[in-house]
Amino acid sequence: MLKIILGTFISIFIVVSTIVIFYWRDSKYEPNTIDFVLYFALIPLGISLLLLSPMMISKWYKHRQEQKEKQQLAEQQKQETPEVEEQKSEDVDWIKLNVFSASTLSAMGEDDSNLQALQDHHSAELDKELVNGYGLPILAYRIAEIDDLIEANEEEGTATRQSRIMALLQHQLEKNTEVLWQVAEHLKQSALFYDSHLAQVYRMHPAWIDPNAHVDDEENIERVVEQVAQLNRMNVHLIVAENLLHVWDEATSTEKIQDYLNELGIIPQQINIEYHYWGQGTAYWEWLNLLKSVQQQEMDVSLMLCVDSDIDQDVIDEKIWMTESYVPAEFVSSCVITALPMQVINLQNIKSIRIALNEKNILNSLETLQLKQLAQYEQESPFVIVMDDPAEIKMLKKLEQNFSQTPIESYHYLYSKSALGHTQHLSKIFGFMLGLQLPEEMYAMIYSAEYAQTQVFIGTDFANDEINPQI
Repeated sequence: MLKIILGTFISIFIVVSTIVIFYWRDSKYEPNTIDFVLYFALIPLGISLLLLSPMMISKWYKHRQEQKEKQQLAEQQKQETPEVEEQKSEDVDWIKLNVFSASTLSAMGEDDSNLQALQDHHSAELDKELVNGYGLPILAYRIAEIDDLIEANEEEGTATRQSRIMALLQHQLEKNTEVLWQVAEHLKQSALFYDSHLAQVYRMHPAWIDPNAHVDDEENIERVVEQVAQLNRMNVHLIVAENLLHVWDEATSTEKIQDYLNELGIIPQQINIEYHYWGQGTAYWEWLNLLKSVQQQEMDVSLMLCVDSDIDQDVIDEKIWMTESYVPAEFVSSCVITALPMQVINLQNIKSIRIALNEKNILNSLETLQLKQLAQYEQESPFVIVMDDPAEIKMLKKLEQNFSQTPIESYHYLYSKSALGHTQHLSKIFGFMLGLQLPEEMYAMIYSAEYAQTQVFIGTDFANDEINPQI
């Protein structure tokens, strides 16, 4: 924005100055001080304002509309939220999921190192690649290793926001390779047993052809195919910020994801890729709905990818005029999850997720899951990921009130929002994923005072597994 204003003013200044100087020379006019101020300052400035005013008014109007939409969405959510205080305990709904892999990457570090960085109050660093309106470096949460991954693109001048996001996605796909390969193996075995058409496709797939095998060997393999749990599809849910809705190149990212999964041996017929463009006001609500749908897909495996990056000068130029001290960040998180009945061959789930919906009383959820008495309550290590802003006094009071009847203390809280600067569209999803990184011996809880009627618990094992899964 600032570049456009300066460029427009300088261009008009040069044009007006040139015309005035030549006119004065030809007419032999002797200008005074007032003439200089008028023709070399006021007139160029006035023309610039006249030309730029439609764009500035449009920007202001769009910003105002976005604020109104956010307020309307917030009000709509409050109206749609059921009065959980009056509901009986039997009305509480539960989401139950298995987690087979989980990974997070941000400027704070990778996986569980993010948790330690949050405890150490990791702060943004001066970024020499990004500048403010005055040409000075700004603070940012940049992931340095991503610069190495897109070095080739930088040489071609294509290191944009999208290329950074694609590099982050590639990183997470590689982190989940081992689990995805096992999923590919299960998909193949399931197709061989349940679907003759897909079985033939798998037999022709390069990843499953043994060049040293003889025809007789292949016939024997067909006869000894064993029954496995039916697995129909590999779902990939790519979650990005809503401001990428009309910008993101879905065709390219779909092709890269399909190529990667195809190399692991998953055929295109069993790959389903869905895109989700979420904003800060509705992201968590949309996320919970997505997890509900995953629970109902008992014959599918889902790879969840959540990514965002504001590490791009064009983004900074757009944001800095509204927020002068804008601090950009970038992050990515992923997990492979299934409904509770689905068990992938040769894989053991590393964590389980239990989400209580329509239950505002945290103590009731702890009692239902038999988590009321745990040794970790006596320790000071944090295990509650709070996705709200710790600077909001009202939010802190709500936390104190909502946890007052539980054995959980304030020193058990770990605030995730502040570690992402102003890149907040998907901050709650990132906070949720961080809960999957807590040590195996601890039960994690994900909480937001804004969604007090929803509690998320993550652990390796839950004693009470007779919870009604109906959603």
